[in-house]
Amino acid sequence: MIASFAYSNSSNPEKLQDKIEKIVEGQNYNLFNSAKEEKNMQSIYTLIQIFLYGFIIVIALIGITNIFNTITTNMELRSREFAMLKSVGMSQKDFDKMMNYECILYGSKALIFGLPVSALVTYLIYKAVRSSYETTYHLPLTAIGIATLSIFAVVFSTMLYSMNKIKKDNPIDALKNENL
Repeated sequence: MIASFAYSNSSNPEKLQDKIEKIVEGQNYNLFNSAKEEKNMQSIYTLIQIFLYGFIIVIALIGITNIFNTITTNMELRSREFAMLKSVGMSQKDFDKMMNYECILYGSKALIFGLPVSALVTYLIYKAVRSSYETTYHLPLTAIGIATLSIFAVVFSTMLYSMNKIKKDNPIDALKNENL
């Protein structure tokens, strides 16, 4: 049996494939349409992207909700402490400054633990992919920058929300309240 190959470029590969299939109908042949395969691979790639980004969004929303609940609960539990500080003469400007420093502390602490772990995870992913795809390792600095800004934005906005709730509270009522 002799094998022969023919390659063809076409502006309409589906139509060309149909014509070839009509010509060789009933014969033993293998026909490979690279344009069709590329379209199938692109569809699979798009589907994977949709699921991957959906998963990332869900995980991010869970993390943001967790941060929001933790910080707001922490602020509510410390309302007596804040009322005591206000009652002994802490100005609103000093209180805001203290809360901003606390916000920076929360964000920095998250980054101190999170950035080394994420760098390790990206390197492990690189090592896993390296066996099937030739590439060099580089730290994803853009993603790290976006994550850093996002962390501070989430922590800062949550702190603003909690501080606005605390500002509305009467310090005397907060000091009287033993249990939340």
